[in-house]
This record gives sequence, C-alpha cells and structure tokens, in this order.
Amino acid sequence: MKTKTFALALAGGTLLAALPAAAFADDDDDDRDGDVRRSGTFVVKKGQEIDGNITVRNGHVIIRGDVDGNVRQIGRGSVIVANSGSVDGNITERGNGGVNVRGDVDGNITELHRGTVKILRSADIDGNVRERGAGHLVVWRGADIDGNLSEGGAGRLIRR
Repeated sequence: MKTKTFALALAGGTLLAALPAAAFADDDDDDRDGDVRRSGTFVVKKGQEIDGNITVRNGHVIIRGDVDGNVRQIGRGSVIVANSGSVDGNITERGNGGVNVRGDVDGNITELHRGTVKILRSADIDGNVRERGAGHLVVWRGADIDGNLSEGGAGRLIRR
C-alpha cells in the first residue's frame, strides 16, 4: 500500500513539475525550426526567426522578423516584407495578391498571376525581380536591387 501511494505521489509530483515548463514552451514560439504551412494570414513578428520555408494559402504573409528559407503565397493574399523584415531565400506569389518589399531579400522575387510587385525605397534585394502576370512591377528610386528586373506579362515596369 505504501509503495502504491509513494508511486502515485511521485508520478503526480513529476506531472505538476513539468506543467509550468510545458505552458511556457507553448508561449515561446519566437523562433521556429522547420517548414510552416498555413491557410490564412501568417505573421513573422519583429525579432522572430523562422528557419524553414513558409507556404500560405489564401492569406497574407507579413514578415517583420527573419526568415531563412523560401516564402510562397498561393491564392488570395499578398507577401509583405516590412522594413525590419528579411528573407534569405526566394519569394513566390501565385495568386491575386502582390508582393511589397521594404526590407531585405537575399533571393529572387517572382509574381506569377495578377498581383503587382512593389519594391520600395528602403528595399535591399540580392536577386532578380520578375512579374509574369497581368500586374505591374513598380520600383521606387533608392531601392537597392542587385539583379535583373523583368516584366513578362501584360503589366508594365514602372520606375518612381
């Protein structure tokens, strides 16, 4: 009887001791390893690091932190790289949305449908920028692009 009571007390104590650590682990998703796949909007917060690819269907991808991998948006929605955001990989948008870049991208940017690609003044892109659909490719003066600009669809290349 004493052995069963001791075993139950030990098991209960271990469970209770592990509970706060498990609760803390759920709240701490600032850094993530592995691929992310979502339906709906996904935000990489400022200071957050994602080590893997991001694929979002029918939602926006908003990058304020760091992504070490490729970013894909499929369907309705856009890809937004804020001033504080950086992507070390390629960005591909296949839908009705567009791509807006104010931060750093070390890779190629490709928009394949109706969306417009906007490269704003603060953008720093080490790769090619391509728009292949009906949308436009708009580049603001001051943007740093170390690659080629290509508008291959029905849209236009616009420099501001």
